[in-house]
Amino acid sequence: MIIFGTRGVTLTSEKGDFHCPQCASEQAYKYKKVRRFFTLYFIPIIPLDLLGEYVECQNCRGTFVPDVLDYDPNAEHDEFMAEYERAIRHSMVLMLLADGVIEEQEKITVLNIINQTGHHDMSMAQLEVYIQKVQQEKQPVSTYLKTVAPGLNNHGKEMIIKCAYSVSMADGHMADEEFRLIQDMAKSMDMTSAHLNGVIQEVQKEKVFSAN
Repeated sequence: MIIFGTRGVTLTSEKGDFHCPQCASEQAYKYKKVRRFFTLYFIPIIPLDLLGEYVECQNCRGTFVPDVLDYDPNAEHDEFMAEYERAIRHSMVLMLLADGVIEEQEKITVLNIINQTGHHDMSMAQLEVYIQKVQQEKQPVSTYLKTVAPGLNNHGKEMIIKCAYSVSMADGHMADEEFRLIQDMAKSMDMTSAHLNGVIQEVQKEKVFSAN
């Protein structure tokens, strides 16, 4: 009597290291494929169709879709930081424009903050071009801050408020329009009024950014 049939067989097609989402660290993995085989006397003989494939972490034994191997946490971080820097830059320029008067000391403060907090320094000429661009676009700061807010911890949110406050006080006083903009920034980042007030009190006690 001849006994034949089919069954799924799991095979490891690849090994290596990857960033495991569950372990949140680099771990060894096995890339496994489940393929249907024609069996003779229960022995797999002829490979047939592919039933599925997955990546298995060798530490936590979690299984993931193959696309997990394309995940680069460093690239994700760099992309976020670039967006974070753009948010600070855009926020500072909007603060500069809030009261309708652009003073030289405010531009110096904005330039200083951008070059202290970012990885891409600007010259005064580049800043002036960027100011003109923001004036033409008329895009609210909330557009930027709502994008990065979900990935910001309290320190990141507070830094944006501190930068904005420093710009608003560069000319020695804060206009009503500037304070309303700071409130809008805090609201866009889901900061409570108490949290905002605490940050303002903190920045009032210390000079966070110098103009030199």
